[in-house]
Amino acid sequence: MQTNIEFKTNMTQLTVSIEDVSMLDQIKQAISTLRGVASVTLKRQTKTGMDRAIDDIKHGRVYEASSVEDLLKQCKS
Repeated sequence: MQTNIEFKTNMTQLTVSIEDVSMLDQIKQAISTLRGVASVTLKRQTKTGMDRAIDDIKHGRVYEASSVEDLLKQCKS
C-alpha cells in the first residue's frame, strides 16, 4: 500500500510516496520539523473498482455458476 504526504506552502507542493506505512508517523513528524514547512497533510490513495475486482480474483472471492438459477442457489446456501 502506498501513502502520499503532500506539503503546501505558498502554493508549492511536494509529494512523498511511502511504501512502508509503519514509518508514516515518524516520517510525518520529521518532515514537520523542517524549517519552512507550514503543514503536513496525509492523503491515502483509494482503490478503484477495477483494483478491488482484481484483488477479489487474486484472493479467490469469485463465484462460478452455469446459470442464473445456479448462482442464486449458491448465494442462498
